[in-house]
Amino acid sequence: MNKNMCESGEGNHNPLTIPMEMEMEMEISKLQTILEVMLVEILARLPSRSIAKFKSVCKTWKSLIESPYFRRLFVSVHGNSPSSWSLTIRNNDHPPIREVIGFHGREPPKSLASYILDFQQNLNLPTSDFTYLASSNGLIWIQINVPSTKNRPCYHKSFVGNPVLRQWVEIPPPPEPCQATGLVTRVEDDGVVSSFKLVKTRQRIDTKPNVWRVYVYSSETRNWTLKLILSPHPFDDDADFKSPLNLDGVLYLRKRRWGTGERGALIGHDFYGPDADVQCRVIPFPFPHNKEARRCLTTSRRHVMYMDILHRRLNVWRLNNNNSASEGQVWHLLREEINMASVGFDGICYPVAMNPFDAGIVYLWSLKHNSMVFGNLRTHKITLQKEPEYSSSEGCYSIINTSNFIIDIRPHMEGRILWVANLSHFVLPQWMDSLTSLRRDLIACLLHKFVLRL
Repeated sequence: MNKNMCESGEGNHNPLTIPMEMEMEMEISKLQTILEVMLVEILARLPSRSIAKFKSVCKTWKSLIESPYFRRLFVSVHGNSPSSWSLTIRNNDHPPIREVIGFHGREPPKSLASYILDFQQNLNLPTSDFTYLASSNGLIWIQINVPSTKNRPCYHKSFVGNPVLRQWVEIPPPPEPCQATGLVTRVEDDGVVSSFKLVKTRQRIDTKPNVWRVYVYSSETRNWTLKLILSPHPFDDDADFKSPLNLDGVLYLRKRRWGTGERGALIGHDFYGPDADVQCRVIPFPFPHNKEARRCLTTSRRHVMYMDILHRRLNVWRLNNNNSASEGQVWHLLREEINMASVGFDGICYPVAMNPFDAGIVYLWSLKHNSMVFGNLRTHKITLQKEPEYSSSEGCYSIINTSNFIIDIRPHMEGRILWVANLSHFVLPQWMDSLTSLRRDLIACLLHKFVLRL
């Protein structure tokens, strides 16, 4: 029997051939792993706009780029690179926004505001007026005003998108007429924007002043939900629903009058908090109202900042993020005040904003010099910036045309109260992902948290 098997060729297998084949397969697998590791290391050092293009090369590259490991590596590699940002104000005329101050390093190669103004080319829509509504972590909310025709009245379309990646999604209208209020986002620990929410304030139909009625659109459910938010103080006509501050999922409304002496306050609500949380946080400003003070609200380094100039002295306050802090500990004074006269600025200056990533840098507008002013709180150095561009070792700053700024900003200054309206912060996150990935990233994050609990 063994002889027949040998003659027929059966049983001639060399016992060494199987291990050799397995060894070769293992070597090929190791080589593929090494190549993938090298590819990940190379791609992680490219700009995020370039990385987005490489997803279309093949499924393997797409899978590598969308992996949590790659995102963490990318954020780690680019952690010391300054993100691009733009501080803008809204215009009632064309263009609908104007950049006050912008910063861009190696990426992107031009001002962020220019990407916003070019967005209609990416939507393949006819040229029409649009309104810039809000922004958060690289996403912006735009409303298109479609003109009327003989057979159709004018109407509006809303879009949320990333103007740098040129990706947009259309948002359906809410069930009732509402006023656009704000855009908030959820950012995971690895820097990924996993979801967004739009907030619209419902028009009042009753006289309950302590209830803030909003419709909230969630990218997770793709639906609008009515939410009633309660406040210990009434939401009257002096609450600013049009330009709230947006930080870490919280919208802060500025209330001009609160308590005695028209002190004013912030009213905040976390739209990513528990569903059962329907309460507002009321935060009085650190000083009573003063007709001579010039004030503004802004954000820097994930904190709400309050600046005022009174009697030629600049003070900067940071909001304590601890909700349980007592009223006297809510605001923290950053460093000592700056005497504007002692550093050569004896004229009128308006606080405008702060650097989003450096709480030691403030931006002022000098009426005397008709120019933007950069102030360093650490060194007490004040620098005039008359040129439209200013380069540093980190990148390039673009500064608003001085002849137009006071015309643009004056409608945002409220008479003798001298409040400068909140500038809209458009800041690119370190990792920019496609909008179609938001829901997938959210599901992956929820599964990861569920596994950790097991």
